[in-house]
Amino acid sequence: MQIQERMKGLGLPLHQLSAKSDKFNETVLRPDEAIAFAQLHMEKVQRLNEMKTKLAKSLSNVNVKTPSLVLESMASDNKWGILSEQQSKLKPVKKEESNFEEKNAQTTPILKKTIEAEPDSSTGPVVDFQDPRLYLKPALRKRRHFDFKQPGEYEKMAKMQRSKAKLEKLQSEIEKAAKQTGISSAVKLAIVTPSGLPETSTGEYIPEVEWWDEVVLGNGKRYENIPSVVDIAPLDRYADTITDLVEHPIQLKPPDEPLQPQYLKASLTKKERKKLRRQNRREAIKEKTEKIRLGLDKPPEPKLKISNLMRVLGTDAIQDPTKMEAVVRKQMAEREQKHIDENRSRKLTREEKASKAIRKVAEDTSLAVHVAVYKVKSLANPAKKFKVLMNAKQLQMTGTIIQLEDINVIIVEGGFF
Repeated sequence: MQIQERMKGLGLPLHQLSAKSDKFNETVLRPDEAIAFAQLHMEKVQRLNEMKTKLAKSLSNVNVKTPSLVLESMASDNKWGILSEQQSKLKPVKKEESNFEEKNAQTTPILKKTIEAEPDSSTGPVVDFQDPRLYLKPALRKRRHFDFKQPGEYEKMAKMQRSKAKLEKLQSEIEKAAKQTGISSAVKLAIVTPSGLPETSTGEYIPEVEWWDEVVLGNGKRYENIPSVVDIAPLDRYADTITDLVEHPIQLKPPDEPLQPQYLKASLTKKERKKLRRQNRREAIKEKTEKIRLGLDKPPEPKLKISNLMRVLGTDAIQDPTKMEAVVRKQMAEREQKHIDENRSRKLTREEKASKAIRKVAEDTSLAVHVAVYKVKSLANPAKKFKVLMNAKQLQMTGTIIQLEDINVIIVEGGFF
């Protein structure tokens, strides 16, 4: 079909073509028809060779084996329309090149050999791009054998782990206690400290080298062996015994520091006191309701008043209203008397009021004692001295006054509010 289309394009007659065969009858072709047919055939072969070279170059990078027969069938069938797209770009071969078919026969086996000689990357080992540290799991599962344990083996392991954990916990507690009490530093000091004085000592023994200097000077050295400051540099004098490490002593709490942190008392506002009172009352009512629901307490009697008499009593109030009114008034009187008695029981006596006033002013010295020192220009005026004494007495504070010619000091101590 392509030959017929090509001949139609060139304007050649088609009566010489047979319907059964695609080949020309050489006895019938004219010279101009033979030239056109030869040019068409050579163009086709040239395009086929160019495609083979291009595919060979691309296959050399991809490392895929492709038989040459597949290429020939693809070119002959014009699969994917490759020849029709590049047909206009290719130039016709000259007529003088008569040995073209011989060259084509020589280049085709070479192309086959080069394609077949390319190694297959899928089968061969790739050593250059393989990381030896990577471990690939095999496709098949590794067969495992039975591993029978002796009875009590896991119990022994658990017992060992428990004993090990217990020992580590005990060691950590000992170390923590040693750090808090300073035993660890005392042990280090006892290693360097000599055990005692010589037996012939009378108590006034003075060693040639003190024990704290023996660590720096070394055993068997005296103070006379200390190098002079002028001869040796400071860093080179004791290079073997002194390092750049610094031992920081353990920080101990001062004896007067309180065990619990102390905070200043803050007075609540009126709104905050009301809110706190509502919360406490709500919790008390909720607890009482739970006890009544569980049957621990009896439910309270209804709170009768003149205003709710008919609503609470109902038919009883209708039958005998005078009697019910007397019962209600009696309950009201009992409630009022109970309120008065509770207020009277809460009322403080004269001595209790005085102790409460002192307790408000006095400070708690059981947890901590605070000391303040004030410098005063002059206390020569007795009125100023009287004010200091009365303020200390009223605030339950102790202290002393130091009076000198040039300076006056007031020392005051007290607890925590």
